Amino acid sequence: MDAFTPDIIFEPLPQHFKAPTLEMYDGTSDPDDHLESFRALMILYGYSDVLTCRTFQATFRGAAHHWFSNPPPRSISSWEQFANLFLARFINNRRCYKSVVSLMSIKQKQGESLRSYIDRYKKEELEVRDLNPMVSMHAAINGLSGSALKCLVAKTPLKTKLEFLKKAQKYIATEEASAGDHQEREVERPNGPPKKKRKGGGNHHNNNSNKDLKKPPALAQAYSQYMPLNSTRM
Repeated sequence: MDAFTPDIIFEPLPQHFKAPTLEMYDGTSDPDDHLESFRALMILYGYSDVLTCRTFQATFRGAAHHWFSNPPPRSISSWEQFANLFLARFINNRRCYKSVVSLMSIKQKQGESLRSYIDRYKKEELEVRDLNPMVSMHAAINGLSGSALKCLVAKTPLKTKLEFLKKAQKYIATEEASAGDHQEREVERPNGPPKKKRKGGGNHHNNNSNKDLKKPPALAQAYSQYMPLNSTRM
């Protein structure tokens, strides 16, 4: 408490004051996330900036608690100053956000469903900080690959990103219904005409063997030499 000026230290607490529940910050994660979450809760409960100053330190632990344990006396006179000091100390842990340019490089792949493309795009845009909704919408449309949705948007420009997402959901439903009908037809289609059986049945090799058994025995080989009838017997 020595870090605050007297006007902050002696600010009376509201009756039945209860600090909002928030995950403790240990100095290893994104400081912006923690600060914005805390600020939103304090605004929700209608607490003043002075009370916000005194409450914020109670959300520290680990390295963050150690940082605030020995500050210069009476060095913090406002909530804005406290927030800036906090961000400056843990700025190295800030998440690296992507730029809008990264969204322009997302394209619908050949054969990729509209749902898959939209889901992939939504995941990527979460990495862009302070993204303008209209810029996001135009980047998403730009990445469409010759779909009916892209043709519709070209003819009838959309005014909001929400309008675009609603249109996309309708086209996704139509696309998936069409794919389901196609699969059903594939299942119902017969595998093809039955194969014709050979006459007589049985194995072709066995038939040849039977034919060989039925062949008459070969004639005995003729003698190549004959003894003359009038020759003298030995």
